[in-house]
Amino acid sequence: MSALESVTDEGQSSRRCIVSGKTMPMDSLMRFVVGPSKNVVPDVRGVLGGRGIWVGVGRDAIEAAIRQNLFQRAARSNVTVPEDLAQCVESQLADRVMGALSLARKAGQAVAGFEKVSASLKSGQCVLLIIARDAADNALKKVNALATGVDILECLDADELGNVFGRERSVHVAVAAGGLAARLKIDGRRLAEFRGKSLDEVEHDAE
Repeated sequence: MSALESVTDEGQSSRRCIVSGKTMPMDSLMRFVVGPSKNVVPDVRGVLGGRGIWVGVGRDAIEAAIRQNLFQRAARSNVTVPEDLAQCVESQLADRVMGALSLARKAGQAVAGFEKVSASLKSGQCVLLIIARDAADNALKKVNALATGVDILECLDADELGNVFGRERSVHVAVAAGGLAARLKIDGRRLAEFRGKSLDEVEHDAE
């Protein structure tokens, strides 16, 4: 096991962030590898070969790693860091979340629209409520009043949510229990944190 790897008390694998020096669960970090051309490549899915370089999820952390030449230090060699690395990470995270949400929709595990979302919340089927980051507060109060005990994420814009459901915009989406919901909670939280808001920081006033 390398110096960047460890195991938590619960047996969950964790890694050390090259920026903060803190050891955190892998779900709270972003993995990078050095490609064949000596360029730093984001590995959002965590499947690329090579020694991983781990950075805390967040644009600021990635920009700090670039600014302080920490990728070169971690790789122990001269590597090329793309200028748009942070944007690439955000795009890949958004694509992954939208892809999982699209699969959930096709499987009948995700619905959009006030009536359908409300019904899912009232029936107890909804385990994850995704709210558009740019939604107006008055469009959310009635749904939020029904979301007691349900995880809430603000990770996608209304047009991104709408794109998944074949609409121009969608304000809120309900996701039912299942493997896709579990994946969305992880990737959605990472995207929300990257864009500046974690799941635990999302608070909405009930009507």
